[in-house]
Amino acid sequence: MRKSREAKAQSHQAIVAKASQMFRERGIEGTSLGDVMQAASLTHGGFYRHFDSKEALMIAALESAFADVLETIETGLSATPRPKALAEFVAYYLSPKMVGGAGEGCPVAALSGDVFRSSDALKAVFGRGAQKIIAVMASFIDGPEDARMRIAARTFAMAAGAVMIARASDPQTAALVLDAARHDAGLQHEAELCSPRQER
Repeated sequence: MRKSREAKAQSHQAIVAKASQMFRERGIEGTSLGDVMQAASLTHGGFYRHFDSKEALMIAALESAFADVLETIETGLSATPRPKALAEFVAYYLSPKMVGGAGEGCPVAALSGDVFRSSDALKAVFGRGAQKIIAVMASFIDGPEDARMRIAARTFAMAAGAVMIARASDPQTAALVLDAARHDAGLQHEAELCSPRQER
């Protein structure tokens, strides 16, 4: 019995991991349950032993995607001097690996359009995930909480928007947008971080 439970848990984890990657790569509508189950080396008929619906899988996959990205961001920023944290985040988020690898990247840049056309339940998960990213970023900024959250939200929105435009554009437009975002972020961060700081 224990082995059976462990096998089911492993299968469940494999389904979520593959769905998380495939939804980001192909979009929600472009990924069928059959595609996910095949990628997880499981039969299509076994899906409903793990999830009640595709939406339930979408929610689990989105939560998993956010958890992965949050861990990467927090680990990376923890090893970065605080004055350079936001610049480091932008460099990471706008890197060729992140822009070109949607399946392993941030679900905000990959799935905003899909979630916009989806259910309130999925939007709620998406919103919570985005807020967690902003909160983690803000925790590496000095100053009062409302200012830190505002700076983090603005930086995150700029980076995610730049990636979305770059992915949907020709190479020339993509380069223009990404270079501008990197440059403006650097200037913005320098001005903000060199201004007199207030205690939290």
